Amino acid sequence: MDDKLELERVFPFWKELTKKEQDELQQSVVENVCPKGTLLHYGGQECAGVQIIYSGQARVFITSPNGGEITLFRLVEGDVSILSAACMMKGMDIELDMELETDSVVCTIPKFVYKKVHDENTAVKDYTLEMISEKFSDIMWLFNQYVFSNVASRLAGAILEHRALGGEDVLTITHDVLARDLGTAREVVSRLLKQFQMDGLVKLARGKIEVLDAGKLAKI
Repeated sequence: MDDKLELERVFPFWKELTKKEQDELQQSVVENVCPKGTLLHYGGQECAGVQIIYSGQARVFITSPNGGEITLFRLVEGDVSILSAACMMKGMDIELDMELETDSVVCTIPKFVYKKVHDENTAVKDYTLEMISEKFSDIMWLFNQYVFSNVASRLAGAILEHRALGGEDVLTITHDVLARDLGTAREVVSRLLKQFQMDGLVKLARGKIEVLDAGKLAKI
């Protein structure tokens, strides 16, 4: 990986850094090859730093005390996981997990390196606050959906999200994955998918869902 090209591509503040700051970030990058299914935890004393999905796809989620999961958002190639460094912000203590959904390469800028540049450069500080605010805004929108919308609507939205990520109408996805996305039981998802199939919105097969009418799914 060409660290300079990658960091220049993902960080809009790159040209506002001094040469010294650019060198500090470049030289600190740690590249990790993560097989599909790798789990990473953020929170408490575990603060990895800023992570970049160089290739692959990741799911960021929270886990309830009884083991249930709710997917907060996904990261794809070129995305920055700024919340993995949120613990460097005073008063911000969050517990998150990230699952690599494909074989991936994750590049990490250690917390202490990023924090040093963050504290010295206003452009980095502004970017970090904006990114964290944006992610928390997304999370608040998601929780509003959980409170105010029904499960069928959220399931339709999850199917359309996976369709957009994959770029095709046939999704290789299980009912368990969708249940984790929604934070609900597999049985609920299976029942709703059968109803979607009866309504002509999707076609079900083992381990696959084919979207037949994206327009109607979007209106649920």
